[in-house]
Amino acid sequence: MYKIFSFMVSLLFLVTTSVSAHDHEGMGMGKGGHFKKMDANGDSKVSKEEWQKFHDTHFTELDKDADGSVTMDEMKAFHEQKKSEKEDKKEDKKAAKEAKKQAKKEEKSSSKK
Repeated sequence: MYKIFSFMVSLLFLVTTSVSAHDHEGMGMGKGGHFKKMDANGDSKVSKEEWQKFHDTHFTELDKDADGSVTMDEMKAFHEQKKSEKEDKKEDKKAAKEAKKQAKKEEKSSSKK
């Protein structure tokens, strides 16, 4: 009974987080990114098989101990990892932008000499 309850709570959390991850147009990940990831063959439609494969893969990513169920700890760890990766990517972009800005500044400085 506890396993069923655990699974249902995890599933509810997964559905809730999936829905909340979508943008206001229901596209998720901006400009249809979530949809594009599910649309494996690129035909601008998501078949039941594509939908299922995408979500099965996502479930496997969440189920770190491969026991066939997702615990709240596994889900939290997954979301923390994704959040950290997103922050790292944002910092990398910021650093690249600063480096580009600095290179332009140095180029201007050297061309004046």
